[in-house]
Amino acid sequence: MIVLSVLAAGMFTSCMSDDDDTIVLESGNTSGIPSDALAGENPDVGTTNASIPNVQYTVEDDEDGNVIVRLDLTGIQDAETYEWLDLIGTAQSGQNVWVSIDDTPKGILVYNSGDEEDENVSRAADLVFLVDNSGSMSQEADAVASGIESWADLLEESGLDIKFGFVGYSENGKINGAANLTTAEELSTYLNHATGQSHTMGFFGSDATALQTAASPYSVTGECGGMALRYADANIKFRSGSNRIYVNFTDEPNQPAGNEEYSVEYFADQSNWATNQGTVHTVYSADTTFTERLLYSEKPWRISEYTGGTILVAPSSFAGVTLESLPVSGAMQHSYIILFTNVDAYMDGQTHEIKITVLSTDGKTRAEKVFYINFGTND
Repeated sequence: MIVLSVLAAGMFTSCMSDDDDTIVLESGNTSGIPSDALAGENPDVGTTNASIPNVQYTVEDDEDGNVIVRLDLTGIQDAETYEWLDLIGTAQSGQNVWVSIDDTPKGILVYNSGDEEDENVSRAADLVFLVDNSGSMSQEADAVASGIESWADLLEESGLDIKFGFVGYSENGKINGAANLTTAEELSTYLNHATGQSHTMGFFGSDATALQTAASPYSVTGECGGMALRYADANIKFRSGSNRIYVNFTDEPNQPAGNEEYSVEYFADQSNWATNQGTVHTVYSADTTFTERLLYSEKPWRISEYTGGTILVAPSSFAGVTLESLPVSGAMQHSYIILFTNVDAYMDGQTHEIKITVLSTDGKTRAEKVFYINFGTND
């Protein structure tokens, strides 16, 4: 039995009253972003019960010279039904998402990719598989490799602008395989060079030598997905502006051997792992009730908790598991872009707090994420 758990530019109009259906825009703004004057404060959601994934963000000028902030994030699930939410922004009927900078409300324009084919929504994603290829994964290895291949094909055919990479890590605490971002077809070629745990052993691609050389300093004494994640972050050539998504496949605790930089707790601190460094999803195929010992035997899915990812607990045989059913599939296919402007006052070279709050109209889905952006300067 599979146990699924979620840890938790054109003109824009909306009906504001019976006789006024035009949203007020910021002065000089032709991007369709509602005025900050219409923005309400982020609601107090109390205890949260849903997760907001990590956020990619850009700060850039539009064609009229206005500074536009763009937040890209993957899907958010309803806390009760696990359906993917449509986010509704400022001055829209049924608003369910709010954004503030340093507690000052911002007028936001939201694009949802899940409910319409909108050319404004770029669904670009870079997906990296982190695969425990130790001996204990022998039962799962062929099923995981086969599942990755079919899943990659499915995602590529779905209309996502997606690339794939992988990192393999071993029971003796080494990075022993990697391939940089590529197509589903090339990924399949890499994975099929061997069988069993060896699917994700070896370094592939035009930069294989560089990837292998870069792996040398990474060393612990056991399986360590946290180390594989740090290696991927440093060496995978992610595309600018793409959502960074990781899926970690393992049947062992995270074992950083006392190394804090590879511990699950490292990723809880945004000064270590910023929101734009990606969201981690976990597929764990073993007993979850082991006694946790931080820095030595850690629950690997905590990284997903900290980054807004999802978890799939699977049987050790991996029987009956199809990766197409992973929640991350829906998360990628139901992405959002949130736009706001009027940020000149924050372009001082300092870091400012961004708060995203989600509160469904029925009050049943409550989520919040706080992160930090340096908007640059006006120079």
